[in-house]
Amino acid sequence: MVAAAVALAAMFAATPFLIPEVAARYGVSEGSAGLISVAQVASFALFSFVLPKFRSPSGRLLRVAAVVFLVANLLSVFMSIFWMLIGLRVVAGAAAGTITWIVWAEAMGDRRSMASISAAGPMTAFVGSPILAQFAERGDQWVYGFLTVIAIPAVVTKVGDIRTPVRTGRVSRSRSNRVLLFALFLLAMAGSSLFVFTATAAKQLIALSPTAISLGYSFNAAAGLLGARLATRHKRPGWWMASTGPAAVATILGGNAFWYFGGMIWWGFAFWMAVPGVLQMLSDRSLDPSERAGDAQAFMAMGRSFGPLVGGGFADGGAYASLAIVAGAGLAISGATVIGVQEGRHRLPPTPL
Repeated sequence: MVAAAVALAAMFAATPFLIPEVAARYGVSEGSAGLISVAQVASFALFSFVLPKFRSPSGRLLRVAAVVFLVANLLSVFMSIFWMLIGLRVVAGAAAGTITWIVWAEAMGDRRSMASISAAGPMTAFVGSPILAQFAERGDQWVYGFLTVIAIPAVVTKVGDIRTPVRTGRVSRSRSNRVLLFALFLLAMAGSSLFVFTATAAKQLIALSPTAISLGYSFNAAAGLLGARLATRHKRPGWWMASTGPAAVATILGGNAFWYFGGMIWWGFAFWMAVPGVLQMLSDRSLDPSERAGDAQAFMAMGRSFGPLVGGGFADGGAYASLAIVAGAGLAISGATVIGVQEGRHRLPPTPL
């Protein structure tokens, strides 16, 4: 499961580096190139939301999804037609959504497993960002080749037993869980609207080199790794989530490398200090710990799907400063929503499960 989580994290970490290269090779705008992210996360959201309603997680399904993920990345290396590339990213996203649902369904029943899976994403981005930046300078085919190679361990590693919950068709009636799902959607939408274009914005507005930009993503991931490890030691995820708003704004509007690096570091740290806690809040008001695993990942994926569409409109007009303000406001509101839910739960009796 960790091998699969690493492969998926590499795909999402690659997106900011791929957008300018895809735009250049296929002769499309950077906003249009952002459709590779939209395609991936839209199918990701669909599969992680729908599959749990009809299937139970299994090792065999995990292996099949890993194979499909590898093949989609391999074919992307050789694709020369933009819209066919988008189709392949849809397939890759569907496989990624399946893998994510299975991984998190297993992890949400155990705090230690959740910490390990949470750490896989930032750890991969920390190690992979400099590599991805170097490959991206040679072209998007090199990046897709890297994603193919990094998926191999998930395909060849023996799959152990996966805890399979009994599907009763019942879902908790907790209204606060629905609000938390909205907060996760807003967090992902606001964050991705800026994050996938941060590399381009930093290059144009702050005149940072590709190496410096990639270091920012590495620092973001390293801080996220620390945050994921510490996330279970506090019980106030909303405040951490809200603080990602000012950090995101600072990366672009700070105007220099100091604020860029500082904003990226705090953004990564606070994000991963927050998300596992929100997932635990969902689990606390669910009939089964994994009940909302697919829903949570689906709502975040839908947010990551809409985010590049929103950000692309700003990016095509070169309005990166306005994008930073809008994204920062959305991140802060998502955190305030979680704070409100947590305070409400302390004051009111729980909704019957």
